[in-house]
Amino acid sequence: MILFVFEGAKAEPKIYETIKSLYFAHGNEEVIYIFNSNIYALYDRICREYADFEDIEGATDIISLLRDLYPDSDLAKLETTSDIDQIFLFFDYDFQHVFHILKRQPNRNIKEVIEEDNQKIQAMLRFFDEETNMGKLYINYPMVESLKFTKKMPDKDFFTYRVTLSDCHGKFKKIADQFTDYHGYYGLLIDKKLDIKVLRKNWEYLKEQNVTKANFLCNDIIAPPINKEAIGQSKIFEAQIEKYNKDGTIGILNSFPLFIYEYFKS
Repeated sequence: MILFVFEGAKAEPKIYETIKSLYFAHGNEEVIYIFNSNIYALYDRICREYADFEDIEGATDIISLLRDLYPDSDLAKLETTSDIDQIFLFFDYDFQHVFHILKRQPNRNIKEVIEEDNQKIQAMLRFFDEETNMGKLYINYPMVESLKFTKKMPDKDFFTYRVTLSDCHGKFKKIADQFTDYHGYYGLLIDKKLDIKVLRKNWEYLKEQNVTKANFLCNDIIAPPINKEAIGQSKIFEAQIEKYNKDGTIGILNSFPLFIYEYFKS
């Protein structure tokens, strides 16, 4: 049984249903859990429960922690946590989070807050790095709407797209919908009005674009990687910080096509 942990309840479950219909065999058992908050809230919750984040390896059961947060979720139906074979978590980089912190703490330096948020994500990626153990974390840059940030596919310029910190301040969803050729995710999500062959072709394009972009970020190569280890989630994050974050931008990248690539890549 697979546990999928999503940050939000709007786009993510619909994206998953599309992925399931296209790539997973019927009969697979899964549990969907909606965290309903951002990655920094999950980090803070783990710290509150287990004190020093760096020293909790093997000391926490993420399924039990999530079940305690929302006792009425589908996790409550599990007889034992060992029923779960794999865990995948999908969260946003949430570049705009820095503004929420500065609103509460106006005397802080913006670069200091960005660095603090980056350190939290680095710790989370180190901890959630194996789907058969604590779980594997996937990050959307800057958020899940990056899935539709593309012109008609194949979009040869996708590897160049990035967004500024200021444009993430409550604007990215609108910017993405104005930019895309797939308004409202039409053509990217399962729909009775859409030919399944068109949908599958679009997802193959999404996979190729995002995998190639990840390889460009990590290795400066505008082509798919030789192996999936070349574009691991920690490597992508480190490359994002090194290549873009210093000038207040982030490369637009979506984790769901990367998940498909990794899950089915031997």
